[in-house]
Parts: sequence; structure tokens; C-alpha cells
Amino acid sequence: MDIRELKNLSDRSYRIALSKKNALEKSRSSSVLAYSGHLFKADAQIINLVQVLKQKHKSFVVLDSNDNPMLVTNPDEFLDRLISKNQEALNTYHQLYQDITTKG
Repeated sequence: MDIRELKNLSDRSYRIALSKKNALEKSRSSSVLAYSGHLFKADAQIINLVQVLKQKHKSFVVLDSNDNPMLVTNPDEFLDRLISKNQEALNTYHQLYQDITTKG
């Protein structure tokens, strides 16, 4: 391999890494859920927490992204919205990732 090929390979790797980072950041920003005047990052952690709490309680308090408490009075609706927002964001990331890896 000559220096030109190495530079091209390096540039390609950098572009892929940067595109992946940007796609992931876009996905993370689109995973924010506004619910009842609060903002939540619809990630696995909050989804699992709500799932566990709703099995034991009809209503409960969770902290939003700004560490403000929110009383959840309709856990089923809240969980459904979290899961929908999470999957929407992950589907977007998956599509962007596929585009990145196929185009290179």
C-alpha cells in the first residue's frame, strides 16, 4: 500500500466514524419525549423503571431529564409513549447506520 491508499483509507474511516457519531446524536435528540410538562429521554433505563413500577403501583413518581419529580397517574399510556418514542429514534438510527455502512 502506498501513502495515497493509506490516506484514502484513513479519510474513509474518519468519514464513517463521523457520520455514525452524527447519526447517533440525531437519534439521541429525537428520543426526547415531552410528557405532562416534563422531558424524558426515552431510553431503556426509564422504560424498564416504568415497567417495574407499574407492576407494583397504580401511580408513582419518576424524575424527568431535569431531575424534576413527576407523578405518573397513567402508567400504561406513559410506557406506551416511551416505547414508541424509543423505537422511533432507534429506527431512525438504524436507517442512518445502514446508509452509512452501505455507502461507506
